[in-house]
Amino acid sequence: MPGAYLAEVERDGEVMPAVAPSVRLHENDRLVFVGIVESVVDLMKTKGLIPAPEQLFKLDAPRDQRCLIEAVVSERCPIVGRTIREGRFRSTYEAVVLAVARHGDRVPGRIGDISLRSGDTLLLEARPSFVRQHYHSRDFLLISEVAGSAPPSHECAWISIGILAAMVAGVTLAGLSILKAGLMAAGLMVLTRCTTAERARRSIDWSLLTVIAAAVGIGKAMQVSGAAESIAAGWMGLAGQDPFVAMAFVYILTGVFTAFLTNIAAAVIMFPIALSAATGLEVSPYPFVIALMMAASTSFATPIGYQTNLMVYGPGGYRFTDYLRIGLPLNVILGITTIFIIPRVWPF
Repeated sequence: MPGAYLAEVERDGEVMPAVAPSVRLHENDRLVFVGIVESVVDLMKTKGLIPAPEQLFKLDAPRDQRCLIEAVVSERCPIVGRTIREGRFRSTYEAVVLAVARHGDRVPGRIGDISLRSGDTLLLEARPSFVRQHYHSRDFLLISEVAGSAPPSHECAWISIGILAAMVAGVTLAGLSILKAGLMAAGLMVLTRCTTAERARRSIDWSLLTVIAAAVGIGKAMQVSGAAESIAAGWMGLAGQDPFVAMAFVYILTGVFTAFLTNIAAAVIMFPIALSAATGLEVSPYPFVIALMMAASTSFATPIGYQTNLMVYGPGGYRFTDYLRIGLPLNVILGITTIFIIPRVWPF
């Protein structure tokens, strides 16, 4: 793990420090990791690992409905000066203490025996509502949820895979649209309790949807106003009477429009222009149509070129320049390959 390491393993009351990579893990081993909070999030999502505090099983909420929370103890907290067990932290706050940090270092020892001090940072596991309930509490100076810390429900993995397979089958075999199949799959995920309605709402990336809607709107405006058609017609006039050059222009213009508008808008704009160019040159329209189809389907240079580019933009942590750095050379390679192969398969 990039942000943590395994410090020791406790097995049947015996502690094994400085664990070698060759050591095999056994069931019920207690692992002690040292690292940053983000690494704890990764551990929480690892199938087969559960937090070790003895009180954790006493929480009423299922584990997939909990999250990690950081809280700083204030001097007014009634448990200051007492151990976590004596202060009945779990009963009082409906949360379990996973670790305690003091002056930037982890406090060693059993969690229940640690005596809390003002300024201690606690790593808690609790319901997401803990933040809302205790945000203005005088017991804590600061409370914040660790982003993405809610552990997945591994028990529902096969159900989720089945729903995904049914969605794909519905689109490919039953003729359902992607929208209908996706909505039905999302509903089944909630009905089968693979996820909760609250988590489903929180997973919607509204900024992404806004960008997609804006991109579609810009494409529609250029299409309706005739701006895109005028640009395309002007450039096509430079192709002259050479069908190969005209087809290459169709590919290039469609690729440019797809990168900045959408693939559908680019195809709608360029399709009549491509047919007009083929008719004017008295050649087969098939090379032009194939070039248009390929150019509209291979937009990798910008995140707004295609919906799936945008879908991975946020979750993948990509930047706009990543698309240019990787996607632009890929577009050039595919473009050159396509332009030279098309006339050999679909002659003019």
